[in-house]
Amino acid sequence: MRTIGLLFLATETPTSLVVGGITVLERQARQLRRAGATLLFAIDVEPLTNLPVGVEAIGAAALADRISPGDRVAVIAAGLIVDQRALDAILAAPAPAMLVSDPGRADAVAIERIDSATCAAGVLVLPGTLVIAQVLSLGEWNLASTLIRAVAANPATRRVDFHALPLYAPAQRRVVPMLWLRPDETGAAAATGQLIAAAQKGCLDWPARFLHPLPENLLVRLLAPTAITPNQVTAVTAVIGIAAAIAFATGWLWTGLILALVTGPLDGVDGKLARTRVEFSKWGDLEHLIDKILEYTWYLCIAWFFFTVRGTGLPWAVAALIILPAIAESVQGEFFRRLTGAQLDDAGDAERRIRLFAGRRNTFLWTWACLALFGLWFEGFVLLAVYSVATTGLAQWRFYKRLSAYARAHGDRVAANYVATAYTFLPRTNL
Repeated sequence: MRTIGLLFLATETPTSLVVGGITVLERQARQLRRAGATLLFAIDVEPLTNLPVGVEAIGAAALADRISPGDRVAVIAAGLIVDQRALDAILAAPAPAMLVSDPGRADAVAIERIDSATCAAGVLVLPGTLVIAQVLSLGEWNLASTLIRAVAANPATRRVDFHALPLYAPAQRRVVPMLWLRPDETGAAAATGQLIAAAQKGCLDWPARFLHPLPENLLVRLLAPTAITPNQVTAVTAVIGIAAAIAFATGWLWTGLILALVTGPLDGVDGKLARTRVEFSKWGDLEHLIDKILEYTWYLCIAWFFFTVRGTGLPWAVAALIILPAIAESVQGEFFRRLTGAQLDDAGDAERRIRLFAGRRNTFLWTWACLALFGLWFEGFVLLAVYSVATTGLAQWRFYKRLSAYARAHGDRVAANYVATAYTFLPRTNL
C-alpha cells in the first residue's frame, strides 16, 4: 500500500513564502516524505510555478488515473505549517481520518468550518477509493474543500482532536507546544521564531540550557535561508574540534579550551537547523559518535601534554578516569533506551535534575575553565576525573532504580521476585 501526498497552493500567500529557511510548500513536502509518502502531487498549479524537487504538478481531473484504490492519500491544507506529530497521528489512524479543532479556541487556525462545534484543522488521510470517487464527480468544485466535506460526512471517519494530542516530544525530550500556523508575508519572521523555539531540546546540562540557546538560535536564523546543510555544520564543528585537540596536545591550553567551548553551541546548531528545516539524513546519527570521539581525544591530548611536562604517567590515569566512566554511562544509557524506548536522562524528575549538573563535555569544559582562570590547569584536570567518577556512580544508581521499576511494571514474575526478596530493614523511597 502506497502513501501519496497531495499539496495545494495558497492563493492568499505567494508560493515563494519562506518560513524557517524554506518555502511552506517545501516544508509540507518534506514532512509528508518523513511521514512515509512515496509520491507527491501538487494540485492545479499555475504554469511555471517553482515546485519542490520530487513534487509533480497535476490537474485534479487527472488524479484519478494516478491513484489506486488501495492507496492511502494524505492531504495538508494550502499554506499550513503543522506539527509533524499531528501529521504522524493522522497517518497512524485508519483511513479516513481528519484533524479537527474547536473553532472557538483563540489559537484555532480555521481551515474550514465543518459544523458549529468543529473545524477542519488541515490534515486528512483518505482511502484511494474515496479520492477517486470525489475526483470523478468533482466538476467545478475545489478539490481540497471537496475532500474535507467528503471525509467529514463519512460516518467511518476518525476525528482526531488537535488539542488533545500529547505535547511531550520524545525527540526534544520535553513538552513542546504544537505548531499550527498559517503565516502570511508579515508573519513569516515570527513563524520562523516559533519553529526555531520548537526545535530546542530539553533535558540538557546547564551550559547547553542557559548559555547556548542564544548563539544557537542566532546562527540557525542566519543559516536557515542558506544552502548550508546540517551535515556541513557538523563537519565544521568537527574541524574546530580537531584544531582544539592539536592545541591541547601542543600546550596551547587556552586556545584549545576556547575552541572546545565554541563547539558546544555549534553542536546544537546542526540538530536545531535540521529540525527547523525538516532536513534529516542517515548521517545525522553519526554526529553523536563524532562528538564522543572528539571529546575523548581532547582528554588524551591534554594527558599527552601534561605527560611531556611532568614526566609521569599520572595524566594518563586521570584521562582514563574521565573517559572510561563516560563510556560506561553512554553504554548503559543506550542499553536503557533500547530496552525501554526511553532516555535514561529523561526518565523522571530526579534524572532531569541530575542531567543538569552531571559530568558531560560542557560541564567538564566550563568547570576546567573556572579553575584555569587561577592557573590550576592540572588540578582542574584531576578534578574532572573526580567529577566523572562521581556523576557516573550517581547515574549507575539511577540506571538500576529505573531498570528495576521498568522490569516490575512490565513483568509479573520480576515484580513478584522483587517483593519476595525485598530488604525489609531498608527505608522505602519513591525516588
